Amino acid sequence: ADWSNISLNQDGVPGKAARILIISNREFIPEAEDGAYFSRDLAEYRQVSYMLASCEGGNWQMHPAKDIFSGLDKINDGSDILLFVHGHGKNLPLVLTRANQIQDRYDVSLVVFDWPSYNSNFNKSLTNVRKCGENFYNLLLQMKQYREEKLKPGQKQSMLLHSLGNYFLTHMVLNGNNQYLEEKIFDNIILNAAAVKSKDHGEVISQLRFQDRLYVALNKNDRVLRGAHLLMYGKMLGNEALDPLVPRADYVDFTPVAGSQHTYFAGYHQFEDDLPAIKHFYSGAFHGEDVDFSDSTMFTASPGKKIYQIRLP
Repeated sequence: ADWSNISLNQDGVPGKAARILIISNREFIPEAEDGAYFSRDLAEYRQVSYMLASCEGGNWQMHPAKDIFSGLDKINDGSDILLFVHGHGKNLPLVLTRANQIQDRYDVSLVVFDWPSYNSNFNKSLTNVRKCGENFYNLLLQMKQYREEKLKPGQKQSMLLHSLGNYFLTHMVLNGNNQYLEEKIFDNIILNAAAVKSKDHGEVISQLRFQDRLYVALNKNDRVLRGAHLLMYGKMLGNEALDPLVPRADYVDFTPVAGSQHTYFAGYHQFEDDLPAIKHFYSGAFHGEDVDFSDSTMFTASPGKKIYQIRLP
């Protein structure tokens, strides 16, 4: 996506049935002359905008929704719902591109929490996560309400946090808001390539109580996280899971197959299609399933620990 092929439809719904809901606290500029409807800056008073997005023939339409509940109603066709929280360095066109890849590859109804991360300064993105913490917490409360009122029996709801997006979760625990989230919101929470400190992660993440299962996806050679390691003065969870581990989490190690890659779920790389274990894991996790790691042709289990390494053929 690029701003040149994104149009804002203020009157009707997008031409193609939308299955992506964008929830953004960036500054919304509906009359932007250059077509950049969302800036790289945080909206005044952290105001949130809701947009239904659809892509057809390479062209995007975005249609404002009144609120999160009307937006969720529009994308809820009975499929499993996935909340995606992106990482550092994304403007809205990049977010739309990634959202489309996830929705198309895994056939989920997708909700995207879009926050102002398009910064050359990594520390500014860290600051923005802290500023956006209440928006994230309120979103979880709203998705809890929607699950209770609208999800059908057997319909699943999960959350994928990628890279620095994981900091929303750990920051919420550290500031104490997680103590008010005791009832189930998500079937699965996936901490993917987490740009948060690995030291003491188990103690922090073990406090989460609003999901059935936790999955941590990591790659020791992830070059993006190695850079974050230097900026944050500590090993990143997405590189290496240091003890103590989270007793209720499953750790999935992509090191043997992912090279130095940071993203290995969106279909960028040939190995994502060549190795059935990758689609098996992400598809199951995104659809709220209890992922089966028992197939020894796909996974190697670490004795005494819930760490499962992707196997080469």
